[in-house]
Amino acid sequence: MIPVAIVGIGESRVGRLRGLSALRLTLEAARAAVRDAGVAGAAIDGVLTRNFDMDVTYMHSQMVAKHLGLKPRFTTDINLGGATAIAMLEQAAMLIATGVCRLVLCAYGENRRTSWAVARHGRIKMGNEDFEECYGLTWGMGPHALAAQRHMHLFGTTSRQLGMIAVAQRRYASQHPNADLRTPLSLEEYERAPLLIAPLRKYDLAYLFDGGAAFVVAALSWARDHTDCPVPILGLGQAHSGAHIGYCAPMVTVTTTPAQQSGQQAFRAAGVGPQDIDVALLYDDTTYGVLVQLEDYGFCAKGEGGAFVEAGHLGPEGTLPVNSHGGNLCQAHLDGMSHVVEAVRQLRGIAGPCQVPGATVALVSGLGGVFAASTTAVLGTLGLCR
Repeated sequence: MIPVAIVGIGESRVGRLRGLSALRLTLEAARAAVRDAGVAGAAIDGVLTRNFDMDVTYMHSQMVAKHLGLKPRFTTDINLGGATAIAMLEQAAMLIATGVCRLVLCAYGENRRTSWAVARHGRIKMGNEDFEECYGLTWGMGPHALAAQRHMHLFGTTSRQLGMIAVAQRRYASQHPNADLRTPLSLEEYERAPLLIAPLRKYDLAYLFDGGAAFVVAALSWARDHTDCPVPILGLGQAHSGAHIGYCAPMVTVTTTPAQQSGQQAFRAAGVGPQDIDVALLYDDTTYGVLVQLEDYGFCAKGEGGAFVEAGHLGPEGTLPVNSHGGNLCQAHLDGMSHVVEAVRQLRGIAGPCQVPGATVALVSGLGGVFAASTTAVLGTLGLCR
């Protein structure tokens, strides 16, 4: 495989952005990423996008390319839910390795926060509305709550330990200039918040946001000659367990996710292990998702995620900075795109108040469905920044 690198990153504004369409937010992020790559738009010959949840758009990637004035050799839409961003990295790497494309733009934006409240009964959106939600298994939150209950039953994990994850990520978000939730959160405030689906409280869940993020991928050889600070992709992995927890994953398995397999693949390809990771960008639909991935990636043993968090390993003063931008929980819920952007910022050393000193290796994870699809990327610097 030809080595590849991320050479450009971009984000739109995030938050509650009334009047801004999903397409506009996608284009705003895409143009920023192309500018950051320092190339003319005409040089982009591959476009990968994620189709919208709220507005089914036919051949969305071609629409994005058209609005950007591009004439790509290859476009397609990819949708693995929260695993999409790294799936895009994999697809881009394959396009470059096979000589189909030289510069691939990966972009996604959506106005979920201002367009989610529409009637969905009888209309397929996620595919489970009339099979799970009508029985109380609401998308994302319900299955994660069941999984967290199982983890607590088996290993003694506590709600307070989940709260420590929420507090740690809010501390980062409070310093991030493009985070939506920047008000500091105390553990006491977390514990006073209402239970939504036990054991998950208000601050255990990633809310819907409007926004977009994008990145540009190129061959490492090209990146070395044309950019000042490329971020090489050292390893990639992907693994799957099923479609939705409600009718695919037995409860006995929900304390282990496919991240265990995709992480091993990515670590092996990169020639590193969990002990080498300087900053981890872990996909976070919920705080429980972060906790179980800490175990699955080998940062701690299975069942010890709660104790690992309680020991203070996360957060700005911890031994393992996790979601230094605030993650889906606090910065913006963009299906992992902002996690990739933050990893690049950290490895370039331009993350400002959220910068992890001396960061040279980053892990980025994605979880699609409910623990159904896992993607993992290990990114590094290789001392290439000039």
